[in-house]
Amino acid sequence: MTITAIREKLHDYIDSADVKRVQALYSKMEDDISEKKLSTEKKIALLEQAANDPLFLADQKEIMDDFHLIDDENI
Repeated sequence: MTITAIREKLHDYIDSADVKRVQALYSKMEDDISEKKLSTEKKIALLEQAANDPLFLADQKEIMDDFHLIDDENI
């Protein structure tokens, strides 16, 4: 079974399940859901740090300088 099929089956189950079953399923998965959210928050924090990192900004400027000559070219 493909992951898409599994997701569809889970989605259908959640849509049709009663409140008690949805709550029971959520309580079993709550830690995983929280960890995923936390990792997203960590990623955002790292991106915010990169925006002020001198080495990252220097690399970014170097790349922009390398490509500035072709930015206005028409393909």
